[in-house]
This record gives sequence, C-alpha cells and structure tokens, in this order.
Amino acid sequence: FANTGPHLSAGLANIGLANTGSHNLGLGNFGDDNIGVANTGTGNIGIGLTGDHQIGFGALNTGTGNIGLFNSGTNNIGLFNSGAGNFGIANSGATNTGIANTGTTNTGVLNTGALNTGWGNTGTANTGFYNSGTTNTGIANPGNTNTGAYNTGTTNTGIANPGNTNTGAFNTGNMNNGILWRADSHGLLGATYTITIPEIPAALDVKIPINIPITASITPINIAPFGIDPVPFSGMNDGLGGDIEGWIGPIAFSPIVLDIANPAINLNIGNPDGSTVIDIGGTAGLGPIQMPLVDIPATPGFFNFSGPPSSGFFNSGTGSSSGFFNIGANNSGLRNISDGILGNSGFNNVGSLQSGLTNLGNGISGWGNVSPLDFSDSATISGFRNAGTDLAGLLRDGANSTTFNIGLENLGALNLGSVNTGDLNLGSGNAGSFNGGSANIGSLNLGSANIGSLNLGSANIGSLNLGLANAGSHNLGLANTGNHNLGLANVGDANIGFGNTGTGNIGIGLTGDHQIGFGDANTGTGNIGLFNSGTNNVGFFNSGTGNFGIANSGSYNTGIANAGTTNTGFFNSGAVNTGLANTGAANTGLYNAGQANTGSFNPGDHNTGDFNSGSFNTGYFNGGNYNTGIANTGDINTGAFNSGNYSNGFLWRGDHQGLIGVSYTMTIPEIPYRYDIHSDVLIPITGTIGEIVQEKFHIYAIPIVVNAVQQTPVGPIVTNLYNSAIGPWDIEQSTVQPATRIDYVINQILDYPGAGTVGPITIGFDFQQSPGFFNSTDAPSSGFFNAGAGSSSGLFNDGIAGLSGWRNAGTNLSGIWNDGGTETSGLLNSGSLQSGLLNVGNTISGIYNTSTANPATQAFVSGIANLGIELSGFFHNFRLP
Repeated sequence: FANTGPHLSAGLANIGLANTGSHNLGLGNFGDDNIGVANTGTGNIGIGLTGDHQIGFGALNTGTGNIGLFNSGTNNIGLFNSGAGNFGIANSGATNTGIANTGTTNTGVLNTGALNTGWGNTGTANTGFYNSGTTNTGIANPGNTNTGAYNTGTTNTGIANPGNTNTGAFNTGNMNNGILWRADSHGLLGATYTITIPEIPAALDVKIPINIPITASITPINIAPFGIDPVPFSGMNDGLGGDIEGWIGPIAFSPIVLDIANPAINLNIGNPDGSTVIDIGGTAGLGPIQMPLVDIPATPGFFNFSGPPSSGFFNSGTGSSSGFFNIGANNSGLRNISDGILGNSGFNNVGSLQSGLTNLGNGISGWGNVSPLDFSDSATISGFRNAGTDLAGLLRDGANSTTFNIGLENLGALNLGSVNTGDLNLGSGNAGSFNGGSANIGSLNLGSANIGSLNLGSANIGSLNLGLANAGSHNLGLANTGNHNLGLANVGDANIGFGNTGTGNIGIGLTGDHQIGFGDANTGTGNIGLFNSGTNNVGFFNSGTGNFGIANSGSYNTGIANAGTTNTGFFNSGAVNTGLANTGAANTGLYNAGQANTGSFNPGDHNTGDFNSGSFNTGYFNGGNYNTGIANTGDINTGAFNSGNYSNGFLWRGDHQGLIGVSYTMTIPEIPYRYDIHSDVLIPITGTIGEIVQEKFHIYAIPIVVNAVQQTPVGPIVTNLYNSAIGPWDIEQSTVQPATRIDYVINQILDYPGAGTVGPITIGFDFQQSPGFFNSTDAPSSGFFNAGAGSSSGLFNDGIAGLSGWRNAGTNLSGIWNDGGTETSGLLNSGSLQSGLLNVGNTISGIYNTSTANPATQAFVSGIANLGIELSGFFHNFRLP
C-alpha cells in the first residue's frame, strides 16, 4: 500500500508500505532497491540507513525535520512516512494527514489523488470513498461534481447516473429527474397557473336633451354731437403769379341715435318643446387579461435557483452544482459555498477546491481548517482544525505551534478550560497565560480573579501576592492595602501583623510607623468590629473604606475578600460586581473578567450568558460579538457554531447565510382594449334678431372760404374769392337692419372607433431577511424582536445600542428587564453602572438598593436593601415599600 515514485510519480515493483521509489521491499523507504524500514538511498538493507549500499541499523528517522519513528523524507510527523510534510502513518505523498496516502494534501486513508477527504480516492477534492473524479461527494464516482455513488457523468445527484445533471438513478440521458431515463429533460416538474379574466365589456348610451333659450336686450346707442375742424387747403396757382388758399368747415353733427328693438336677440337652441336630444352611443372592451400567478419552468432537480442547470435540491448561485443547499459553481454535497469556478465537496466548506467539513480557504482537505490567504491562493492544508498554510495534522497553528485546547472558544493554545485568551491556562475566562484558576487578568497566577501576575491566591490587585484580596504587591496574607505586608488587613507598607496602619509596624492594631506591640482592636477611623484598618468599615480584617464583611481591602464592598470597589459578594477584585470572583466591572455572576456581564466566566463585555469571550452576546461560548446562541465565533449570528457573520442557523462559515429570501414577480402580458363611439347630432336653432332703426339727425351748414394771395415787395396781398356755405341737411329716420329670422340646423355625424393595448405590467415583491428574526433595529442585530437604533442580541430589547439578554432598555446593558441607563447587568435594575437585582441609581451592586443622589451621580452602594449613598451592608435607612 501507498507506494509511489519520487515527486509523486509512479513507483515500480515495490513490495510493502509507503515506499517512495522503485524496487523497494519494506516500509517507508525513500529511494530504489532498498530492503527494510525507513532507508534513504539506494540498495540499503536494514533500518534507518542513509546512503547507498549499506547494511545494518541507522537512525530512527532519516531525512530532515522528521518527528516520530522510521520516517524518511522531510518534515513528517508519525511512523513510516517517506514523503514531505505528512502527518500519520505510512504516507508517501506530501502534506497528507492519515494512513498510507500517496497523493498530496489528502485527509484519510489510502488516497492517491489530491485534496481528498476519505478513503481510497484517486481523484481531486473528493469527499468520500473511492472517487476517481473531481469534487465528488459520495462513493466511487468516476465523474465530476456528483453527489451520491457510482455516477460516471457530471453534476448528478443520486446513484449510477451515466448522464449529466440528473437527479435520481440510472439515468443515461441528461437533465432528468427520476429513474432510468434514456433521453434528455424527462421527469422534470414545472408548474403554471394562469387566471384568465374575459373581456370586460362596456356600453355608452348618453341622451342629452337640448332646449336652450337665448334672449338679449340692448339699450339705444347714443352718439353725442361731434364735429370736424376746418380743413385748410393751399398751393393752387391763380394764373397771375399768386396762390389760391382757403378752408372748408368746420363740419358739425347733431346727436345720432340707433334704436334697437327689444328683445334684440330671441333665439332657441333645440326645439322649444324639448324634443331635441343628442344621442351618444358606443361600445368598449378591456381584455382578456392573462394573470400568470405561478410559472415555474421545468428544470433539473428540485427548487434550484442556479444560473446554469443543477441537480439536487435548493442549489443556487452562478454555476451548476449537485447536492443540497450549495451556493456557487461546481459544488457537491451539502451547504458548500464556492468562490469562482472551482468548487468544493463535502459539507459546509467556503472557498475553492476543498473537501471535508467546514473548511475555509483554497486547497484544503479535512475538517475545520482555516486559511489566512485569499480564496484565489492555495493553502495546502490537510487534517483537523489547522490554521495557516502548508500544514498537515491536528490543531496546528503554523509550523511550530498548536491550537490544541480542551474547552471551547479559547484564543491561544494548550488551555484546559474555556474562553481563555492566552496559553497554558487551567481554568476559564483568563486573560493571560499560565494561570491556574479563573477570571485572572495577568499571567502565572494560582487562584482566581487576580488583576496582576504571579499571585498565589484570589482577588488580589497587584503582583507577587500570597493570599486573598490584597490591594498591592508582595503581600503575604489577607486584605492588605499596600506593599510588602505580612498579615491581615494592614494599610501601608512593610507591616507584620493584624490591622496596622502605617509603615514598618510589627504587631496588632498599631497606628504610625516602625512600631512594635499591640494597639487598638481597630485602627483608622470609624471602624466597627475587630482588626479593621481604614475608614468606616464594619466587620473583621477590612483595610479599605466603607466595607461591610470580612477581609475586604477595597471600598464600599459587602462580603468577603473583595479587593475592588462597591462589590457585593466574595473575592471580587473589580468594581460594582455582584457575585463571586469578578475582575471586571458591573458584572452579575461568577468569574467575569469583562464589564457589565450577566452570567459567569465572561472575558468579554455586556454579555448575557456564560463563557463568552466576545461582547454583546446572549448565550454561551460566543467568541464573536452581538450573537444570540452558542459557540459563534463570527458576529451578529443567531444560532450555533457559526464562524461567519450575519447568519441564522448552524455551522455557517460564510456571511449572510441561512437568511430567508422571498421574491415573487408576475408579468401580465399586454391587455387589449377597444372602443367605438357614435352620435348623430341634429340641433335646430330658431328665433329672431331685432330691427335696428337710425333716428333723425342734423348736419349743420359747412362754410367754404377761398382766397387769392399775391406776394409783393411790401408784403402779401390777400383777396377773397369765395366765402359761403353749403347745407345744412336733415337725415331722416331709416331702418339700418330689419328684423331677421334665424332658422338654422346643426347636423354632424360623430364616429370615433379605436383599439390598442396596455402593458405589459410587472408586479411583485422582494423580501430579504436580515440577521435574526423580527428585529427592527437600524443596525443589524441577532435574536428575536429587538428594536432600537444600534445592534443588539437577545429577545425583546429596545434601546440605543449594545443590549443583550431580555427586555432591556438603554445602552450597553445585559441581563433581564433593566431600564434606563448604561453599563448595567442583572435583573430589574434602573440606572447606570449597576449589578444585581432591583437596584435604582448609579454605581450600585447587590439587591434592592436605592440611591438618594441624582441619577448621574455615583452612589457607591453595595449590599442589600440600603437607601442612600456610600453605603455597604444591609438595611441602611431601610423602609418597607
């Protein structure tokens, strides 16, 4: 098995396993004519020999960079590998993961091809068994891009189809659905349903009676007296060397009156008896109207929406595929997304030329591998959950590192736990490396909720502390505030003992510097209890300010061993937390290193749930942001195990997957119409126009003067030749216009026929679901029924942005039913920077506390049922509701 020649050429006459070369007898030999195990060279007899014609035993591995036993070749890990970069047993090819693979970049057993995942594949990028073609998913497919078994054709879904693009079995034709079709395009399902509306007729019958009397009266027209000025004349020669000149006029008229008999106009349009009618008639029609409600053409497969034909079910994209729910060209299998013309086989791969499950990139076989390169560049990866290029094996992150963790959503390597950021942590929610415990921010801590490094204990703020709740560095003990203290509840530096305030004291309850002995049971101011240092503490061994409980070193804490401020609970080193061992701020729960989380072990911020390393998530083990669900490493997903973004569902590696898109269009063909309007218009016009009479008027006498003008040296000499008048005259009454009889008929035939079409008309709708379900936020959100301006996760949240959980209103909130502020976690809180339950105000932890300050003012309240500001403990100023 698994014998090959150099550079993946054909080896000859080998007997054994994983020999690279010819005429070898044995296992893992690299060269020719070798007998034995893992020899490199020619004519060797033995184990691990390097060179030619040697006999005996050499190294356990020959070649370069091999790890394991009896490997020859380069950079192999395992047993009896003779190729390059292999992981497993008896591989003679390159970059294979598995057993006895002679090809390249295969994951599985006995694959001689390339980029296969499975057993005995001789082709390329197949997922399954004994496939000799390319990008097949299934068993023994000699063809290409098939989903099923024994298909010799291309792009088939089913069994033993010699043809192409068939869905079914034993089809020798092409593009068929069903069994045993020999021709093309048989068994295809299509559907058409058209509603036909017959012609819609219309009739016009309009009768307009015409009987319009028209009468008009006009008053007499009076023209006032008027005249014409004298009209001079001159220029005629008198024959004696002079000129003739003179004038005519003036001419004067008396008033002129035109008398119009009334009624001046007396007409009737139509017969006065009402018998005149305009009759307009016509017919029209619209249609028939064809409405194709359903028009699904008969195509191969079922419910495919790809450009070229595909087989299978619900495939879409720009190219042909087989299988189920694939997007893109040349895919087989289930839910693969291809980039370009090179497809994938298997399940849920995104990229090109891949086989296996949930890979992302190009040139990959196996399961869950990720390439950092563009989809156009081959990564050459085989195996399980590798990240990088040119890798084979399991959980590798580059040539010399690993992604191996036991847990979920770790960002780092060799962690035992979940949501750690760093390496070699034992616990969950750590931000650092080499921690033993949970929710540490720092490295090399043994304990939980430490902010710093090299602490042995819990809830320390600082480094190199041995103990609990120390606020400082190099302390040995409990609740010390300062550095280099040995003991409990010391405030200051280098103290040994209990409750000392100052520097360099040895004893109990001392106040000052460098003292030895016993002082008061409490030091500081306003403390109640024993061995408290600081101010206004109640309890034992408190060294901060305003604490209630035991061994608190911070301020306004209620509980035990809190090193932060305004915490309610145990071992909290952060601020305003309610719970256990929180190193962040405003958390409600356990071991949260982030801010405003409701839950446990959240290194991220504003999460509702557990083990979220991202932010604004509702659920568990989410490494991305704004997810609703479980173990999503992408952003704004609703579901589980999604590494892509903006998706609904499970195991999506691409973006915008699992979103419901519904579109529907209907094209109504051209709709014919016709009309024909006809009318015979016959309208008589009868009547009279009254008589017009000019009354008598007078023209007065018109003077006429003619003179002769002689020009002399002494001046002109004027001689009157004529000076008289003509007229006057009297113009007698006369009839200007006699009465006129009108008898006229309007006779017009109107005929307007016509026809045409309307359309075609296309109507429809296009709905594309956004991430989540029934969200109405302005920015994308995951979850259900969220509203507001920004992105959120969870259910029924309505606020500005950054909400997780259920029914929260505000900004950057987690939990359930919190209202009105920002940076709050828990349940039924109102205000900002809160954790816990039923609190009202700003900067509050605990249960049922109420601030008396302005909502914008920090109250610093922890505990249960307190009323006021700067309080810790229980029932301060408590009033029953």
